[in-house]
Amino acid sequence: MKWFVHVCVTLIALASAVPAFADDQQKAEKQLHKITAMATDATGRRVVSITVADTLEAKRVDLVMERRAMNLNYGDLFIAHGLVKSGAKMDDIAAQLKAGKDLAQIANAQHVDWKQVAVDAKKLNATMEDNLYKHFVDGKADTARDLADGYDPSIDGVTADNNVSKDDIAAAEHTYQLWRDRADKARDSKLDAATEKSAQGARGDPVRAKAGSLAPPKN
Repeated sequence: MKWFVHVCVTLIALASAVPAFADDQQKAEKQLHKITAMATDATGRRVVSITVADTLEAKRVDLVMERRAMNLNYGDLFIAHGLVKSGAKMDDIAAQLKAGKDLAQIANAQHVDWKQVAVDAKKLNATMEDNLYKHFVDGKADTARDLADGYDPSIDGVTADNNVSKDDIAAAEHTYQLWRDRADKARDSKLDAATEKSAQGARGDPVRAKAGSLAPPKN
């Protein structure tokens, strides 16, 4: 009887673990789709490239070559590097992709921790949005970074970049517009402050001018 109870408990535990595992994978894929969707825009792709490269501590040109060689969007590229970090070989991943498997299947075969993937991808998206805001405030730093990294956005594109839903693209467009609007307001605010400061300098501070003048003569 004890073995029967043990089997039943094990089966119940497995049955409850399957939905939890699927939920973790869905949450992770939601974050990964955000990365992919943002990279469908030229400006967004540049920012995603910088963010992913910094997160993975990789060279941007190397990531571009990997994307082109394996037809990987940035979301899948992030998973692939996570698998490599866990002990997989990029050549083996490439061979499995060529055989017809997708990254999710390869990741599941490697027993990837989807919960951790979701956490890491969420952090990456937060950093990406911060970098997007900084780009809209002043994109000169990103232009200089492109030159330093030897990054050419015109060749950083693969067919897999289109493997994203309309809803994900719409969400990316909303995020894009949100940070562009906030950057515009920040620039306008700085410009207004600078203009006001310049105007005060031109006309002088009336309070200081009055305090420093001689008192009128007494009658």
